[in-house]
Amino acid sequence: MSESGEQPPEPEVPPPPKLPDVDSPDAEKVLDGVPSADEVVEQAESAEDVLRGEPSVDEILGRERKRD
Repeated sequence: MSESGEQPPEPEVPPPPKLPDVDSPDAEKVLDGVPSADEVVEQAESAEDVLRGEPSVDEILGRERKRD
């Protein structure tokens, strides 16, 4: 606010652009064939299995692993 108590003028903002009209497919057709959440969970790999398939930091850097 300015010292005189008047608010500064609002900046002129252009209106949003007009979006084109589009034909959207039926939601049922779009989602047909998409697996359910339960099916996705059943098919998912465990984090341990995913990590087991990745190289270790030592392997990436070409170092031998230290044995505990």
